Amino acid sequence: MKTKYLQFNDKDLTAAGELIRQGELVAFPTETVYGLGANAFNVNAVKNSYSAKGRPSDNPLIVHVYDKSQIYDIAREVSSDAEKIIDSLLPASLTIVLPKRDVIDDCITAGLDTVAIRMPLSVQARKFLRYANVPVTAPSANLSGRPSPTTWQRVAEDLDGRIAAVLCGQPCGVGIESTVLDLSRDEPLILRPGIVTPQEIQSVLHKKVTVVTDPKAIVNSPGVRYKHYAPRVPMALDVSGDADKLARYYDELTRKGYNPVLLVEHPEAFGGRNVRLIGRADEEVARSLFENLRVLETQFDYIIASFSSKTQFAESILNRLTRSAGHNII
Repeated sequence: MKTKYLQFNDKDLTAAGELIRQGELVAFPTETVYGLGANAFNVNAVKNSYSAKGRPSDNPLIVHVYDKSQIYDIAREVSSDAEKIIDSLLPASLTIVLPKRDVIDDCITAGLDTVAIRMPLSVQARKFLRYANVPVTAPSANLSGRPSPTTWQRVAEDLDGRIAAVLCGQPCGVGIESTVLDLSRDEPLILRPGIVTPQEIQSVLHKKVTVVTDPKAIVNSPGVRYKHYAPRVPMALDVSGDADKLARYYDELTRKGYNPVLLVEHPEAFGGRNVRLIGRADEEVARSLFENLRVLETQFDYIIASFSSKTQFAESILNRLTRSAGHNII
């Protein structure tokens, strides 16, 4: 098919909303990454989004809404904890998992009795969702396993000709996917880390929030079961920031015939070697992470990333880096 590239004006937003209601796929910007939108009430559209991405059908999707009232249309139960989160934190880069109503098909939830719901912080995303006027499933708008897209141009690289339209909005300001918080049980669980941290959630709930560190143990979260975020070239990850160790690893790769690059916090420590700044602060690292991987995979044949920050948000970034490197930690 021929993919349309639409702008954020009334005419194009009306067209985008109509495409969603007709069962077509429309990519749109959020504050985290670009999402691939499908009408959550149209089973064929949802299944087509899996096909367009090459996404495994047992990997649940997040349903996006523009207004808090829509949560009650698709969630069967909203606990008091969920009410607190909805009232205090949303809209946010946060997805909440709740028991689902029958209106949400099993193809969205991979057969689970829970549904992941998100109301984006992005004004552009919520504006599009208003024009769509239905809940919208939206995994990242890339081929499955690739680094998530944070610009419309990266969406086009992966999905041009596979989907009906792309809404060409602003680059994504956060750069990594939302925190996923399971509120379907008594104990709040963070199934996927993101920019909304456990401390922020605990400050609202006034109770302990557990972070799941083994995603294989919990499967009712989107984006934790399969290989994700991987560049097309081999990648290794260092978490110590040890410049000498990184230089030795780089030099060993060059002796083997590779043309590697260092994606590091302090490029000035690696004179004479291929190097790129990963970011000076956590927010900068997150915002540019996937774009860095997509740029570097076209210029080099091995990426050596180093990230040693120890903040709570850094754990979310490290989660993405570890999976991008296929758990190849040096």
